[in-house]
Amino acid sequence: MVSGAAVASDEAGSGRPIESFREAARSLSPEEFEARFGGAFLLLASLQPRAPKDTFSTHLELLGDSDPTEHTGSLSTLVYPLRSKVHIVSLGRGPENDVVIPDRSISRRHAFLKRGAEGGYLMLDAGSSNGTMINGRSVLAKGSGAPSPLAPGDTVRLGRLEFTFVGAAGLREYAAKLR
Repeated sequence: MVSGAAVASDEAGSGRPIESFREAARSLSPEEFEARFGGAFLLLASLQPRAPKDTFSTHLELLGDSDPTEHTGSLSTLVYPLRSKVHIVSLGRGPENDVVIPDRSISRRHAFLKRGAEGGYLMLDAGSSNGTMINGRSVLAKGSGAPSPLAPGDTVRLGRLEFTFVGAAGLREYAAKLR
């Protein structure tokens, strides 16, 4: 989980709140949804802090408080669509990447993702400082071996951030269920 400071709403890079997909998920067919947003996504759960109502006083939270989130924070999910104008998607902190993730543990050019021959997705590290992992296993750097396969539900770790890899159908189903 990431603090709100790491991925603030005004500097979320190419990530978008999951709520921004809700209406499209409910109104578009699966094919239309994938055509509009792409076929693969990384989901990041982050904590968005909420300021107390009165910033000049100390708050004491008691058991049974009617709304403890009023004093703490709320869990939010950012969605990073994995799209590119070419067949390789670049991920990193730098603005030149297809997917921009503004966190200091992410290298300027951190990893690459591409669609495999059988339609699945493959990932390579781009020689990042803090590494790339899929389900706890290190991903090889470009030029060091074969790319690692990705499947829906896999956990992808870039630097200190953990994402969940999902396909268009999974994102559409999740977003459609949001209130």
